[in-house]
Amino acid sequence: MKTKIVCIASHKGGVGKTTSAATLGSLLSSKGERTLLVDLDAQRNLTSTFMGAQNKPKETLFDAFCGRCALPIVNVRQNLDIVPSALDMGALDTVIAGRIQREVILRQLLAPVVDKYQWILLDCPSQMGLVTVNAFTAANSLIVPISCDAYAAEGLLQLLDMADIVRNGLNPMLTFHGIVITRFHTRRTLDRMVETDLRERYGPMVFPTRIRENATIVQAPVMSLDIISYDPRCNGALDYAALLAEIRGRLG
Repeated sequence: MKTKIVCIASHKGGVGKTTSAATLGSLLSSKGERTLLVDLDAQRNLTSTFMGAQNKPKETLFDAFCGRCALPIVNVRQNLDIVPSALDMGALDTVIAGRIQREVILRQLLAPVVDKYQWILLDCPSQMGLVTVNAFTAANSLIVPISCDAYAAEGLLQLLDMADIVRNGLNPMLTFHGIVITRFHTRRTLDRMVETDLRERYGPMVFPTRIRENATIVQAPVMSLDIISYDPRCNGALDYAALLAEIRGRLG
């Protein structure tokens, strides 16, 4: 079975990219599916969720991008591994700008290990630079989380345009599989307006499941835990379980 490499990207920060990667990864691994999480963000929140905020790995994704080591993979629980990030990732665009084939470095790093996993989830930074291009080049699926605020869709077209450029040049396997509405308040008028607007613009490309805002989503990372480990019965955990079923349906 071909490995599903899912790029979780957005044009904005604070929309639930890391929460989505962490929760989906936990759900997949709990079902016995070998999963690798790749933290591409300099904020390293995904790394902190599974390795603790104070844990400083000896080798990180930044070191691998710079050619100092192979892809550093850390096992965090049964069926779940992570490639940790570092604050240095914030400067990576500058570091690799002069490299030949700089857009395919991540794909090359993943190549020796890709067949060991059923799922690889790429947690991207919000900046649309070389790091995100590397993720698009390595992935075969793109999922975009969007939170319900007044400027929710602003910049989305630019992100999808970048994905089209990568698909037409570097990676014809990249497929846009949909938009996930996150941090949704069922009683807030703005959220319902944003949802309506997104569904009118993008139709079935918006996943039916909405990730409801709840305290657990905020509390879990403070404890260096994913939502499933922190409270598997909370609304966020239930919503992500429903979303995973929809993702499976689209990816086949």
